[in-house]
Amino acid sequence: MRLAGDSMGDTGDSRQGAMGDVARPDLLLRTIVELTDDAIITCGLGVTVTYFSENAERLFGRPPRDVVGCPVRVLFPEHLSDEIAGVFATVAAGERIRHFETEIVRPDGLPIPVSLSLAPLIDGEGTILGSVIVARDVTEQHLAQATLAEIDARLEDGEALSHTGSWLWDLRTGAVQWSAEFHRIHAIDPLDFAGTFESYMDLISPLDSDRVRAAMSESVHMSKPLDLEYRVIDADQKPHVVRVRAKPTLGSDGKAVGLRGVGQDVTDQAGQHEDTTTPD
Repeated sequence: MRLAGDSMGDTGDSRQGAMGDVARPDLLLRTIVELTDDAIITCGLGVTVTYFSENAERLFGRPPRDVVGCPVRVLFPEHLSDEIAGVFATVAAGERIRHFETEIVRPDGLPIPVSLSLAPLIDGEGTILGSVIVARDVTEQHLAQATLAEIDARLEDGEALSHTGSWLWDLRTGAVQWSAEFHRIHAIDPLDFAGTFESYMDLISPLDSDRVRAAMSESVHMSKPLDLEYRVIDADQKPHVVRVRAKPTLGSDGKAVGLRGVGQDVTDQAGQHEDTTTPD
């Protein structure tokens, strides 16, 4: 028996032969199943559970005796039955599915987000005998993503209230990343900003751009902090004074590979600057 997509040589499955040099394939497979943190489930052609690993028992909260011999759909909430049926129909047609995210419900009613990878089980003659499911609990991943999203939202709110934006210049890739507030400070839509050093310089008044370019380059090459002001001309030809401060970011060898900093519109504090409009 093999999974769909396994390569076969003239004398059989080359990878199976390689495994056989270490241990019998069945023993090796059993060891892998025992070592993995993922839940392993196999189903027959009727999408009936034929094997339910120990990790599957822990993840789904059901002992094998309550699952083996039952339709696999009992492991998923009823409102997802059509979606799950479509997934297994795809696998029954010989296709593999990787990292399909869905949800299970434990007997205590606790919903758990999971990532499923599925593949057909095929014999030596190419006949599909069933399917194998690898299920992974992605609760912590989802919590981490939600936490990061919350942090990002709070950071964006804080920047908007203080009118202070954050920015990053990576010398290795040439990429320039700006927060939403830093885009607002420069009066440019994020979709219209190319995210490069040159596109950054293009938004600065020609009267200041050469000075800013030299100062940023020196900050990186000399690995010293940056603190300067420059003028930005918006679409209405109104000048704005922006103050940026940054520190070098360091690579694994301790050398500066870019800058990370903040910027603020300080037009009110700086007062009106002369000759800030771009020349004709």
